[in-house]
Amino acid sequence: MSGIYQRFAEVYSRGSYPEFSKWVFNLLPSLLEKYSLPQTGKLLDLACGEGAFLEGMLLHGWQVTGLDQSGDMLRLAEKRLAQTGQTFRLIHEDMRNLAIQNKFDLVTCWFDSLNYLLELTDLENVFYRVFKALKTNGGFLFDMNTLYGLFVRWQQQPVYLPQENEDMLEIHIPSCNYERSEASLRIILFVRNSQTNQWERWEEIHTQKAYPMDLIQASLEKVGFRVLDRLGNLTEQSPAQPHSGRVWFIAQKPV
Repeated sequence: MSGIYQRFAEVYSRGSYPEFSKWVFNLLPSLLEKYSLPQTGKLLDLACGEGAFLEGMLLHGWQVTGLDQSGDMLRLAEKRLAQTGQTFRLIHEDMRNLAIQNKFDLVTCWFDSLNYLLELTDLENVFYRVFKALKTNGGFLFDMNTLYGLFVRWQQQPVYLPQENEDMLEIHIPSCNYERSEASLRIILFVRNSQTNQWERWEEIHTQKAYPMDLIQASLEKVGFRVLDRLGNLTEQSPAQPHSGRVWFIAQKPV
């Protein structure tokens, strides 16, 4: 996971990506109520990015902590959250090294961030650390790209332009490795330097691992979680299906 979300962080924050976090935030209260999970208290958001989700939670009474391994993303999050005038905490760390116990009422991890863990042992390690970080009855909510999502939906467009304007061109080129159950996204960026008016080019490669839904659930249960549901459509709150491109897990640390 190292080497990504550095220069891309600013491009990310200027695009439509933060809208995903805002969309999740707006749907979250109904989920917490439906599954009888804490509706206020202390939140830890893993891979918090530029902080759009944290901002919403902070403004609605939660005590928020964000963790991300990208210092560039955290600088954007700090700037966003500071404007609220409220207290928050940001941690520059890899989620695989999370070492907090019995503190949070809710832990979240959005936008398929857990797919970046390319080994099952790493995924189970994060699940274990999240379990330890939660209070009893605390909730763990996250989404992941499915096998169908990475190997069908990602590959439907051989080249995709998420952002294109007079100062920026963002190009996505997907590929996949079926033997390793991995898919990669080559992100090529052209950005005009506002001071020199010259164009700069750089690129990042984002690789994700696809895990079967049953294996994800088994890994959660292995460390002690109770899986309350797994959804394929968050808006409709409908069950995940084999053709679901994304799966949303709702888990709880039982008594």
